[in-house]
Amino acid sequence: MNKYYSILYHINKLGYLTQRALAKACSMSVGNINASLKELVREEYLIEKDKVYGLTEKGRRFLEDSLENKQIEKLKLDSGEKGTPVKTAVILAAGINLCFTKPIGLLTIDGLPVIELIMRNLSLHGIENYYIVAGYQKDEYRNYFKNRRNVHLVVNDRYKWTGTMASLSTVKEFIKEDFLLVDANQIFEETAISKLLECPDRNCVLLTNPSDSNDEAYVELNPDNTIFRISKDIKQMNHIDAELVGVSKISYALFEKMLEYFKDNQNPLLNYEYVLENIGRIYQITGVMADDMAWTVIENDQLYRKAEKLVYPRIKKRERLRKENHARETLKVCMSVKDEDIEECSIGGGMTNTNFFVKVQGKRYILRMPGAGTDVMIDRKSEQHNAALASALGINPPTVYCNVETGIKITECIPQAETLNGKTARLEMNMKKTTAILRELHESHIKMYGTFSVKEEYEKYKKQIHEANGVYYDGFEAVDKFFYELLERLEKLGTVLKPCHNDLVAENFIKDKNGKMYLIDWEYAGYNDPMWDLAAHLAECDFKPLEEELFLEHYFQKQPDEISKEKIAIFKICQDVLWSAWTILKEARGEDFGSYGIDRMKRAIQKKKQYVLTY
Repeated sequence: MNKYYSILYHINKLGYLTQRALAKACSMSVGNINASLKELVREEYLIEKDKVYGLTEKGRRFLEDSLENKQIEKLKLDSGEKGTPVKTAVILAAGINLCFTKPIGLLTIDGLPVIELIMRNLSLHGIENYYIVAGYQKDEYRNYFKNRRNVHLVVNDRYKWTGTMASLSTVKEFIKEDFLLVDANQIFEETAISKLLECPDRNCVLLTNPSDSNDEAYVELNPDNTIFRISKDIKQMNHIDAELVGVSKISYALFEKMLEYFKDNQNPLLNYEYVLENIGRIYQITGVMADDMAWTVIENDQLYRKAEKLVYPRIKKRERLRKENHARETLKVCMSVKDEDIEECSIGGGMTNTNFFVKVQGKRYILRMPGAGTDVMIDRKSEQHNAALASALGINPPTVYCNVETGIKITECIPQAETLNGKTARLEMNMKKTTAILRELHESHIKMYGTFSVKEEYEKYKKQIHEANGVYYDGFEAVDKFFYELLERLEKLGTVLKPCHNDLVAENFIKDKNGKMYLIDWEYAGYNDPMWDLAAHLAECDFKPLEEELFLEHYFQKQPDEISKEKIAIFKICQDVLWSAWTILKEARGEDFGSYGIDRMKRAIQKKKQYVLTY
């Protein structure tokens, strides 16, 4: 029917033509034109009178349908090319809003700036590099991100007189790959990012149900879910399929098209979504629907209060439920049970991992789900082996399931357990039990996998910090230098390698209802100097000098020698430096540990002074 479309189109456009002129316009022979005209008259697409042809109603409808189909058919940018994982995000934060005295991205919700909440969601999905386009109070952003090596501030000095496309164009010298484009004046669930990244199309925008925010960008979709129209004027919409959320996945090819469209711009107030709409007339830009997402823009005080009091609490609740539902599905697979067999499943704590308290068929267990980046930080095969040895010794609860590939582990729950904390660990009755376990472990002849080297662990973290574009705390350089000086001193003092736990926070000691003490979480276990374990427990539980003296007397069952005491002092400093670096790495991957890492570094500096005075 393509040739018929061409004939009907030219007759409609140009009116009466001789058969020869029509043949030329349609690039067809006169013979073909003659035969086709007869066919079109016979099929009632054309009417002929005195060798003058005109369209019938059927012919007009055929043209309309053909043109509509042509509009739906779109080219695909990056056709046949598979994109690499998206590692970069551009966050537009330049605008001024007179409802607030600071940029919206720096308004706090639950103690954190809005832009930080956005970046945490992005980091959870592998985003490592950020370009923040600032304008209004740009120095506030510069100050906030001053120690973040993976955050690059780009300034739109004309933010008062320009729209978001002008802001986006400021990163053209830096962006050379696919990226996520995010508006800074909103909060949303973490699933917003996962839905976009899971979409196979490299160019897509996130959509949700209209929010009634008074600033909606309505979206009308084609039948194939590509963008047809975007407008804030509801009167322009034939039907409303969704509202545009300010989160998009943009290929580098699409970014180049956007810049090309914008280069001759005469309206600096143009927003990027209308550039997408224009390009979307020719190229495929997919709408990805998140129809039940907790989300809001923040454009005024009312919406800010809504974000604080309603939306963010809902986001936290939904993400907790999502984790618990994922835990239930994991349990069903790992323990080969049905949904009705799982009586309880609630989220617990954990720094490296997320733990769940579960009850299955009347028995209680602890389900461990590994945290971000633990696959490269922890040797799960060694952990499985060493934990099994500890269970055989009777100092670790039995493990029901352990997968060295995924890091998922299920252990029996100690009935009526009491988890030690810093205060209870310093009680003498508990000191006797914890030192007895440590002596049993250190004096055992179990054949552990792996040797814990503080130098190797530290340098591994530093390498990964560099790869993740992490930023060290102010003052870290000094403790880094002293760390290596202490290692040289350790070589002179000498070390003894024995089975060790290597992560002796108070919470890893658990006492059952009969008073039996257990030691859990063997992720870092391996051969080490036993003084490392003592130093870790003393430092983590904040033992005072007299309490420390009593603890060491219980462990050694006599007064410790001077070499052991100095090694403990050295290991305390090394641990603070090590775990400070560990925190920097975790934060670079999107996790939040508050002041934990900085506090460890500050304590290392303080203990350095004490060590220098004493030794």
